[in-house]
Amino acid sequence: MRHLDETGVYVHVIADGGISKGGDVAKAIACGADAVMIGSPLSSAVEAPARGYHWGMATFHPTLPRGARVRTGVRGSLREILLGPAHENDGRMNLFGALRTAMATCGYETLKEFQKAEVMIAPSLQTEGKQLQRAQGVGMGH
Repeated sequence: MRHLDETGVYVHVIADGGISKGGDVAKAIACGADAVMIGSPLSSAVEAPARGYHWGMATFHPTLPRGARVRTGVRGSLREILLGPAHENDGRMNLFGALRTAMATCGYETLKEFQKAEVMIAPSLQTEGKQLQRAQGVGMGH
């Protein structure tokens, strides 16, 4: 936004790297991204041409043209991965449902508003309560 204010030119931001769950998508947008790269999640769609495999990062490999081929597994249809319904509670299905939920929880109606959200870093949120859920056999997936 500062660049836009100073030059009149808007620079689009694409979040890339490690985005595999709905919460990652929401956090990227809340931090100002206009778009996200979601290669691994899309490779796990039934319709994906690689049938549950992904080339991963473009790193050197002596026999492969573009990095190491990794297995992502097949999780569901492209529609389920992007729009739900989620059959598991691990965040890898219904990516845009998670984005909508995060926006609604924070009180935002549009992506442009959400891109300007105030962000607080709290690392324990990824694991908070999960151990208790597993121990008590509650939540989705139990």
